[in-house]
Amino acid sequence: MNVHPPLQLTSHLVGMIYDCVLEPVKWEAFVSELLRELDFSYGLLSISAFPEGNAIFGVSVGIEGPWMERLPGYWADIMEIWGGDARIQQYPLEEPILQSQIADGRRLKANPYYSGWFAPQGYIDAVAIGLERNPHMVSSLALGRHASAGPVGESELGLLRLLAPHLRRAISIAQQLELQSIAASAFASVVERLPVGVLLVDELMTIIHANPTAESLLSQPSPFRSAGNRLAVRAGGAEALEQAIAKAASDEAALGRSGGAGIPVRHADAGSQSPLPSEPVTQLYGLSPAETRIFELIVNGETPKAIAKQLGLSANTVKTHVRNIFAKTGTRRQADFARMAASLRVLL
Repeated sequence: MNVHPPLQLTSHLVGMIYDCVLEPVKWEAFVSELLRELDFSYGLLSISAFPEGNAIFGVSVGIEGPWMERLPGYWADIMEIWGGDARIQQYPLEEPILQSQIADGRRLKANPYYSGWFAPQGYIDAVAIGLERNPHMVSSLALGRHASAGPVGESELGLLRLLAPHLRRAISIAQQLELQSIAASAFASVVERLPVGVLLVDELMTIIHANPTAESLLSQPSPFRSAGNRLAVRAGGAEALEQAIAKAASDEAALGRSGGAGIPVRHADAGSQSPLPSEPVTQLYGLSPAETRIFELIVNGETPKAIAKQLGLSANTVKTHVRNIFAKTGTRRQADFARMAASLRVLL
């Protein structure tokens, strides 16, 4: 039995729960401590994908290898003991549910899981706590009581009720941290593969990260260079770029949807007009396929009337697309658009 006073014990276990958020390897130590303090023999903390049922995360303590290997084969029988999926969905989250309270002795003895796995190991009761049920995942904590420890009492259930909200919150936080980590990794992976140069800089224009394309750009004759690990512009446009970056650092919303695009930076070869790569432009401004095609034709100097004839569209349809393109790129007229496109030629 535990040697901690109830409040001290609760505080001790809650502290362990939140330690696990930052260090998931500590979940096993927490479950072990919970078993020791409350005189349970085994514990299973699980997070599974829904509705597939694939395990996302799991910790088992107190179940020997051969018995653990047999457990998945009893899944349907375990569900039957707890009343089936429909009834399990009705159990309130964070509330400890006793196996002995939802299944009578005769029903238990007729169940293959109880007679073939649970009872042979000397267990007399179990507690299950639903921690989360949503369209994407389910999580729960199950604890087994051995006959040597006697029946599960209200004191154990009361402490589990106090811990359950913290467990649920900790798992939710851990899931969010994991999703953010995955999103950050995915973003980094996309940035590294982009055929355009991407530079991440702070408000002082210190280069924080450059993808391979940007590194190549900085090492070759181009409007941009790295000076003491700071982004510098060789020709005109330096002041406007510095102002845009400073504004982004202090008030990103003030930049509007254009994000500061359209800053003219002169290139030594500005006279040569290379076509704009459509994929990064589409991603940069969120253009639809039709808008991307019309964007390309406008950049090439085509008039809306000529575009309509070339694409077999009505003049009004082309005008609508042009208005959408102007709105998405933060331009108001074709002259603004031409200057923005010229700057993009240099950047992309």
